[in-house]
Parts: sequence; C-alpha cells; structure tokens
Amino acid sequence: MSHPGRPADLPPTVNCPYCLAQIDTSRARSVIRDIATQEVQGDVTDAVRQRGLLGVAAYNRGNTYLECRREARLDPAGQADPGYHADPFDHPTDVLDGSTAVFAAGAGDGAPTTVFSGGIDLDDPEDEPARSPFALAEDADDGDDWESTTGAQPRPVLDPQPDENELSEPHYIPYEYCQIRRTLNIGLIGTTRSGKSHLLAAMLHRLQEEEEELAALGVYVQPFAEMWEHYMQREDVAGFLAPDQRTALRRTNRTDPVEFRMAYTVTSTWNGEETDCVVSFFDVAGELFLDSKARSRLQFIYGLDAYIFVADGQSLYGWDGKRRGLLHPSGFGNVINKLRQDERLVARASGQRKHPLPKPAVVVLAKADLLLAQEEYWVSRWLERDDEFHLETVDQESEDVYVYCATNGAREWLQPVNAFEDATLHFASATGCEERDGRYNKRKFRHMRVLRPLLSLFAMTGLIDPQTINHDYVRGVREPT
Repeated sequence: MSHPGRPADLPPTVNCPYCLAQIDTSRARSVIRDIATQEVQGDVTDAVRQRGLLGVAAYNRGNTYLECRREARLDPAGQADPGYHADPFDHPTDVLDGSTAVFAAGAGDGAPTTVFSGGIDLDDPEDEPARSPFALAEDADDGDDWESTTGAQPRPVLDPQPDENELSEPHYIPYEYCQIRRTLNIGLIGTTRSGKSHLLAAMLHRLQEEEEELAALGVYVQPFAEMWEHYMQREDVAGFLAPDQRTALRRTNRTDPVEFRMAYTVTSTWNGEETDCVVSFFDVAGELFLDSKARSRLQFIYGLDAYIFVADGQSLYGWDGKRRGLLHPSGFGNVINKLRQDERLVARASGQRKHPLPKPAVVVLAKADLLLAQEEYWVSRWLERDDEFHLETVDQESEDVYVYCATNGAREWLQPVNAFEDATLHFASATGCEERDGRYNKRKFRHMRVLRPLLSLFAMTGLIDPQTINHDYVRGVREPT
C-alpha cells in the first residue's frame, strides 16, 4: 500500500544528485518545467500524488520534475531538514539556557541572530521597563519615514544579491530520474579548454548511433527525450555535429547551472536479467574546481559514482611542436584531494576507512589526434585501431597510456590510477583534427574512440560484463574470490 502523501510510482525518499540530501517525496512538489528557460510552468503535485506520472498529460511527462527544496529534505535522523546539513543555525531556533536566551530566527537565510543576556520573562508585566507618557506605541505610525528616537531615516530593505558560487535554491530533478533506484552519476573532470564538452558531445552522439554494437555488449540505451531534444537543439551542439558545419562548442561558463547535461535509462542484460539504471553526465566549468568559494556548487562531486578525468593532450607541446612537459596543471589533484578529505570525514564517523577511493575512474588523453600528428608511436598504435568495442584490450591500452604519460612529463595525469579502486586509461579524440577559427576541417573530422572510456566504466560498474575488460572484481557485482 502506497503512502497517501507521496506519488505511488516513487520510493519514500530520493537522493538529490546536486546537494546530496535525501528528499521526502511526500513533502516535495512535482512541477512542470521548461528545460530551455529553467522556469517552472505549473504545479502538478496533487495529480502526481493521486496517479503518479499518469496523472500528467502525456506531452508534459518528460517535463515533470521533483523539486528539491529545504522543506522537503531530511536530516540523517529522518526529520525535516531546512538546510543541506543538520545544523542548528539552519532553521528558527529558540534556546533558553540559564540566564541567556538566543533567538536565531531565520539564521540559515542570513538573518541576524539576537542574543539577550540577563534573563527574559515574557509573562511577567512587572519586568517591563518604564515608558514615557509621550512615547508612541511600538506599532504606531507617526506619519513620516524617520526613526522616532534617533532621527535617522531607515535604510530600505534590499533583496539579497544572488551569489554565482552558490547552488541554486531550489533545484529540480527529472521525475524519470527519481523513478529508477539504481543510478550511475558520472562527472567529467578537467580544466577549461581540456576538451570535456567536445568529448561529451561526441560520446552522447555515438551512444545514439551505435545501437547494434551496444546490444552485442548487452546494453540498451534510451535518453531522457526532452533533455536530449534540448541538448541537440543548442546552436553550438547542432553546429558541432552537423556534417556541413563542424563548428567548435562554446566554453562551459562558470555561471551555468549545476545540472547534469544528459541522462539515459540504460538497460543491462548481460547476466540474463534486465536491470535498469539511470546514467547521468555532469560537465561544469573547469575554473570551479580551482575556486574555494564554489564549494556548495561542487557538492555533487562527492556523490558521483564514477569519474572521467579529461587530460588535454595539446598541453604537452609548446608552440613549436616540441615536448616541454605540461603547459598548465590538470586540476585532477584538487578534485582528488577534496574526495579524500570527504572520505576521511566519513571514515571518522563510521570507523571504516577505505583506501583507495571505492569508485571507478577513467583517464582520457583527449585531443590525441594532435599527438598523432607528432608521429607518437604510443598514440598511433591505438588511435588508428578499429577496436572501440573490443574491450579485452583495455588493460593493454591502459599500460601504454601510463607509459606515455610517465615518460613525457605528464605524471600528474596518472593521479587517478593511485587514488581510485579501479581505473583505466585511454587515447581519444572528439574531432580528429585541430580547430581553425572556430571550425574543424569537415573532411578530416571524425570521432575517435570516444565511447571506449564510457564502455570501460560500464564494465567496471557491472552494466557490462566485467570480464570483457578482464577485471574480475567489481564492487557489488563480483567480489574477489
């Protein structure tokens, strides 16, 4: 029997992929949202609680979102939590302790906290101070805008200015994401201009194009329809994928909302059973990983299930094409240090410390076509092979990428190998050629091995048979013998 206050087709709680809080689905609103404008267009909470998604018009089901708002979140004890964490200053608090009363009304929203010392008894009129017979009542209006005791004109109440470093409040989760219990949230990690967005666009396009090859591996992929349509209608994405244009993608702006770029329902069948999993992709501006003020917007990285570290192959070479080591840092260490710090905090609370980090990761040496132009043997050996779906050679490729990085001044790119429980390394190129004046050569343009890193992640998480990459141990799927 379903809970009368929550939708019949949702579990009692849903984990928010953005702030990592648990949402009580009986408290959360269901809304229709325009993904292009990010505006809420209607409230369908009552209809959804009565009939689930069937209570929404068919043309709006893909635009239905669950709202993650303070009032709907739970603290670890299962009580309503008005903030991201159980913090005594996140909600109105009245504390009476001895002779001190603390009133922190709305402190979590930036309101001032007032402390009264010496004791207050609100029920005893004898304790009220003497008043002048000429004083106005507290709620009286003297007819002007001047403060009656000091003569100062009151300051106007101004709306707080939005902080681009703060996670937007509230935030919205696609209803379809909430319906499936198993999730695989993947984050692309890399600095600005490392090629993350181009790699992701090529990867998403190939996921749509290679149905037969994916079916042979036992996976069937279906994108969230409205999200896919909006992504494909973006002017820069459409130009990048159009054979007669091949324009470069715009840079990911640091002010772009923190939402996953795309989500898919992936059905895995390799073990004889059909298992659905929501696979989502996060891609945010690389500068955010270097900004200590953006902590709340980067909260999602602690809840990711897998990581794609994108190394900029172009940064290995100087202007004259000669190797000079890395031209700029990768940013990998910043993210790994954050994850390790979070893991230590969790370990102190649970008493169980896990090292390395118990999640899979892949390192992708992107723009590898530019290394190919430098006649690099290690790169050409793999980038020119037609074996993207033959995953039994993943370990061999990983070894060659490792040797290449270690011997060419790019050991920084190898940090995920030591940090994560399982990791593979890959050469790839989203374009097959270099950008010129915002465009790519239409005759040379091609996606090179862009799906292989993702398929490796699928194998490391059990969506594809782990034996295809010769990794017998996968947490929760196949334990070591």
